Amino acid sequence: MDVLLVNPRFNGASEVSPLSLECLAAPLLADELSVAIVDMDIGSEKEAQALLMEALEGGKPLIMGVTTLSGSIASALAACGTAKKIHPPIRTVLGGIHATVLHEEILRENKEVDVVVRGEGEETLPELMKGNFAMASLEKIAGISYRQGHRILCNPDRPLLKDLGDMPPPAFHILDNRCYRTRSLSSSRGCYHNCRFCSIQSLYQGIVRQEPLEKIFIGIRDLRSAGAKRIMFTDDNFTFHPRRVREICEMIIQERLAQGVELYVQGRLDDFCRQPVMAQWLSEAGFKAVYAGAESGAQEVLDRYGKGMTTGDTKRGVSYCIEQNLMPVVSFILFGPWDTVETMLKTIRLAKELFENGAEIAYTECLIPFPGTPVQAELEKDGKWKESGGVYYFESYTGIDMEWVLKVCNLARAMARLIYGDEPLFPVRRVYYEFSLLEYLLQGQVPPVYDSWLALLPTAGRDGALEADRRQIEAAMGDIL
Repeated sequence: MDVLLVNPRFNGASEVSPLSLECLAAPLLADELSVAIVDMDIGSEKEAQALLMEALEGGKPLIMGVTTLSGSIASALAACGTAKKIHPPIRTVLGGIHATVLHEEILRENKEVDVVVRGEGEETLPELMKGNFAMASLEKIAGISYRQGHRILCNPDRPLLKDLGDMPPPAFHILDNRCYRTRSLSSSRGCYHNCRFCSIQSLYQGIVRQEPLEKIFIGIRDLRSAGAKRIMFTDDNFTFHPRRVREICEMIIQERLAQGVELYVQGRLDDFCRQPVMAQWLSEAGFKAVYAGAESGAQEVLDRYGKGMTTGDTKRGVSYCIEQNLMPVVSFILFGPWDTVETMLKTIRLAKELFENGAEIAYTECLIPFPGTPVQAELEKDGKWKESGGVYYFESYTGIDMEWVLKVCNLARAMARLIYGDEPLFPVRRVYYEFSLLEYLLQGQVPPVYDSWLALLPTAGRDGALEADRRQIEAAMGDIL
């Protein structure tokens, strides 16, 4: 085997295929190189490790390329260490956003990594293969950092690909479709917006490039041929250009590409405010949902995030989508560096309102200040950026303890499961229930629904497991409230 590409483990629950590796594989295959992909983020940890070892022992690849996000860097480095132990001659290459931002630190602290590819890798990785990692060839390859003795050398940046159409379509056939609930496709790269918590700018510097329509057509066709039933357009912002959205939708309708498959996109709700008919185009073309970040229900927090939209935009955008039977799946960040209890309550109340009006809602408990983001830079400057064992977090500007927030969220989660867990629609309503409980818990109050539920429990002969859960919740409330 020439090249082994690895998607490192995050939580083992990935439902979407690793598009970045399929894109990397395509030009390598076009150069008639043998390529395999090991996705360690599906199945059990034992199964993932066995897949990696089998590929290393059986294939003896010349190069192993590993993509990295901040949440999976530990797994990526462990994979490189495993590769060096099993097959010492192998050359290990790290890429992705995290490696791009922290390339020097990674090389300085991790001898198991030979080269870091900064930015896009579709041109860089084939050049590494052709140069066979000879030092004379490494010096000529743009966009890489590497080790020479005790020195870390950083070659000049490689310009972004001028025309995405110059690259072959992603190698979708290289992965087993049965391993994924959803396959991914991209019609563009980059985003014009400047959300201060987003790391995309580290790669694309605010530049947006579009895939040719013909290549998008080929991508959907190939995924359908592979047996895909759900396709997610994982563009950084699919909805940024309404005319482009209309062209894609017209092509999908004309070529009947949505037959037998459900389509999904990632976009921004304020884009629908500027062009409400876009929701109709997407719905008519077979798109089932749009995934969008509202982030906060407090305008002052949105402004801190540099989101460039208002809470009113969120409400209007959601309504336009619902009117056209395009499900908005709206995500929130409950607690960030500038949040107070009051701003968190605004977020909860906005999310509940959207759900009651027909949207789906999701949330992450705390903002993660990823390296390379403006939020992280500000926090670090003010001495409030923290890192421990590869986990990034922050000290609040408002004095709220993050550990307290996480404990309250865990309590709401356990309480919702205890009170509502037997309902048939609990999976759909879970976040709504948790937010309803958090509304009281964040204010130091016992939710009335808990007292009502408790009053209905028999005083004798209670189920043992139920009683144990109740006692844990009572103890947690005593600790938190």
